[in-house]
Amino acid sequence: MPIVIIGGVTATGKTTTAKKLGDIYNWDYIEADEYHPQANIDKMHAGIALTDEDRLPWLRKLHEQLEKYSSLNQSCIITCSALKKTYRQILLTGTSDPDIKGKLPTEDFYLIMLTLSREELHKRLLQRQTEHFMNPALLESQLDTLELPKNDEDEPHMYIINCDGLTLDDIVHKIQNIVKQ
Repeated sequence: MPIVIIGGVTATGKTTTAKKLGDIYNWDYIEADEYHPQANIDKMHAGIALTDEDRLPWLRKLHEQLEKYSSLNQSCIITCSALKKTYRQILLTGTSDPDIKGKLPTEDFYLIMLTLSREELHKRLLQRQTEHFMNPALLESQLDTLELPKNDEDEPHMYIINCDGLTLDDIVHKIQNIVKQ
């Protein structure tokens, strides 16, 4: 059963994409933002970038959720920025130690990173200011933090979709082709 993580910086369309896929496949949907402690939400709302230390307990909670679904052999889709390779390592293993190999079954694990132009991201952030706690001032911080794989071997279960000029249906279709469901 596939486990899909939709990642990327704020405003790439992670939530919208994940909800549509969840509806199509009747998969459980996990919104990673709901697992942030209030202190993290307060920092982001104030325009203060989270540190790796701020993110660690949050990423471990998300790893526990992924482990639960994997152990039950149940599909789910989760949204999580997953900006750094170490963050993705924590999602897979519960630790940032690169010598620890993934605990989740990699043949059914898919990490889809959505990307968009800086201009489109900024436009989207301004449009949703009243709907989301993320301060638009943090966009640059997230873009600076974003680490995409250097090559296919670096993170073999990671797929990058540039969403510029694509509709939601286009993005969902690309993910369906990757997951082959």
